[in-house]
Amino acid sequence: MPAKSPAPTGSEDVRAQVHDLASLTPETRLRLAGLACAHCGGTEALRPGGHTYTHGPDGGRLGLAVKVCADRPVHLPQERELTS
Repeated sequence: MPAKSPAPTGSEDVRAQVHDLASLTPETRLRLAGLACAHCGGTEALRPGGHTYTHGPDGGRLGLAVKVCADRPVHLPQERELTS
């Protein structure tokens, strides 16, 4: 089973890691649900912003579409590494 990732703090982009559903903060849950910016947590002028991943119950990964503020990049430079 993969090692658990720490829950992101308010300054971390949720797209930068694979998340453990059992240890999500309320703020991270909002970001994963697309109700807040994946990068900063803001809620204004959101647009599609790529994907992030959680550990699935069977050991696999579940992809989630997230949103970002209008001035944020849609994809992180390291996103290719997380999806490979």
